[in-house]
Amino acid sequence: MGVSSYDPGVERCTALAIGKDATASGAVMISHGNDCPTCDFRVAYVPSMSHPPNTFLPIWPDFDDYPRFITSSSLDPTFSKPTSVSFAEIYSTTIGTPSTQLKPLGYIPQIPSTFSYIDGAYGIQNSQQLSFGESTCDAALGMRSKPRGFEDGKALFGIAALSRIALQRCDNARCAVELMGGLAEEEGFYGGNINSWINGDMEPDKMGFAEGGEALTIADKHEVWIFEICPDDTGEGAVWVAQRVPDSEVCVVTNTFQIGKIDLKDEDFFMASQNVYDVAIREKLWDPEGDVAFDFAQIYRAPMGHQLPNTSKTSKRVGATMRDRRRWVVYNTVAPSLKFDGFREDTWDDSDTYLPFSVKPDHKLTQEEVFRIHRDFYQGTPFDITKSAVGGPFGDPYRGTALPDESPFNDSEEWNGTFERSVAQLWTSYTTITESRAWLPDWVGARVWYGPHSAVTNAFVPIYPGAAKSSNRFPKAFEVGSLLSFDEESYWWNVCLVSNYAARFFSFTLEMIQDAQQKVEGHLLRMTSEAEQRALELGETEEGFKFLENMQQDVADYAMSEWKAFFKRMVSSFHDGILFKRGDDGSCAIEKKMAYPAWWLNFLGPKNAGLSKYNTAEKEMGVSMEEAAGNGAHGFSADMFIFSVAAVSMIVGLVAGRKLPSGGRNSYKAIPL
Repeated sequence: MGVSSYDPGVERCTALAIGKDATASGAVMISHGNDCPTCDFRVAYVPSMSHPPNTFLPIWPDFDDYPRFITSSSLDPTFSKPTSVSFAEIYSTTIGTPSTQLKPLGYIPQIPSTFSYIDGAYGIQNSQQLSFGESTCDAALGMRSKPRGFEDGKALFGIAALSRIALQRCDNARCAVELMGGLAEEEGFYGGNINSWINGDMEPDKMGFAEGGEALTIADKHEVWIFEICPDDTGEGAVWVAQRVPDSEVCVVTNTFQIGKIDLKDEDFFMASQNVYDVAIREKLWDPEGDVAFDFAQIYRAPMGHQLPNTSKTSKRVGATMRDRRRWVVYNTVAPSLKFDGFREDTWDDSDTYLPFSVKPDHKLTQEEVFRIHRDFYQGTPFDITKSAVGGPFGDPYRGTALPDESPFNDSEEWNGTFERSVAQLWTSYTTITESRAWLPDWVGARVWYGPHSAVTNAFVPIYPGAAKSSNRFPKAFEVGSLLSFDEESYWWNVCLVSNYAARFFSFTLEMIQDAQQKVEGHLLRMTSEAEQRALELGETEEGFKFLENMQQDVADYAMSEWKAFFKRMVSSFHDGILFKRGDDGSCAIEKKMAYPAWWLNFLGPKNAGLSKYNTAEKEMGVSMEEAAGNGAHGFSADMFIFSVAAVSMIVGLVAGRKLPSGGRNSYKAIPL
């Protein structure tokens, strides 16, 4: 057992679905935080295509790790090429990607014509305003299927392939649900554990169950649905269910099945595979003669939930931390009047016990408010991840691996558990927030707000499927970049610079970041509103398409320029342990020294803080400082180390007598000095 952190392959995404009557603009909105440090962050435009009769569509294996797609056609001009690093280098160094070109798992008949769409790690939005978000889920039958071509695998489709096919072929959410569900039932579905099958490291208590299922948020111009799917008991088909989110409500999916009790007679709100009951009966997951109502989430979730490695003894609490706490903070943010309790841990026992499938927000949500949800790290709550000792003296929001595999504390019951898992992550690949706007023609109404890297430190920029109609390309800043080599022409890399530098002094830099976000995003909202009006005046003509494309380039240029300048401004203000400012006469002045806060020093104690008068262990004891400490080079003894981490959960209540901020339920309060 041991304290667990976030295995990038295990806890992926947070996805929101927002009905048209729950948004201030009237748009149907969905969002997707693709929380994955090894994933391909680039977006690409896939144009509409025509196909002759009797042709077939190749079905590629799902890979979202960088680079997500390697075939002989990867050099096609519509494919987003990496820069600075050769494909040969990528083949040999990319984690989770085969060292040779990908081969199709199989083929299905092609259709005469397809829609254009924006592609990422999954399909994002097409030219008809159909949109997707994604959240990997645990599944009781997650180990039953393998992709075709891998050992005895028989399943053809992963969720990314299904989403792309739906975007090519559908213009509404119901079509997408029925198409994806039907294909998966007929040809088989495998979960997000494909990399583990290929790498040979599949273990049931790690990736197998935890990544065996999937959920998609699906929006069109009028409706928004949740689609959940997992392998069936044969490994050759699929079990799936879909539920419509009421137009006036918000739903959030957090890495586990969300849909509970279903009523398939209510066709306006529910759809499911034909085998949804039969598989549960065959696998003895549900007894139709019993007194327990059919509950899809309770039946098809994994026995231990979407757990992290080494946490089996506290699976219920881990489930609450991993899943329900995020659901709680989203619902508490949009509907505080409902007064949900973030400490409740009984939602695992019944999908409808406490946190509902969806809630009606206290007021209609703006784009900026949805941005802020994806920037939530539990600020203003007892679970704030920046307020623990693990975050250091200045509130670093990053949570890495707490204990290495060889740590002597891995068998300690006191260490069995996990850090809080917030919506915002410092290692997010990208976040998308889509808008489907029925009152606008599709070529203008389809809009995606794209935020590379962490939402905490990025600025969301609008991308339009219609803006690439002339050139079949998006601005270079969104299409290029390699995880293996810094590229100043990549928007992702410029945000990455800000993220990694700002985290070191987070309690100081956050306010500056938020000011920059409000400036850039506010400007882009005004800019796009004016540009859309002009595009509509020009109409759906070559001139109109070109205008939208030029506006898209202006957006990219502005965002890149602002974030490059912001990084320089931030470094100029915060460096060398000092917050600098310019004096009235132009001279350099010190506004504040970034000294260690008193609560941090009190927590360490004078000896463990490394005061020089205590650094006499080697002389007095005849041993090195590291040996005297017993574990680590910072003066901690093993006992002190255990005590310190055990005390992390008490920091919020005990450190310096601090109380929750009074500036709002999600307001930020800097760590006092």
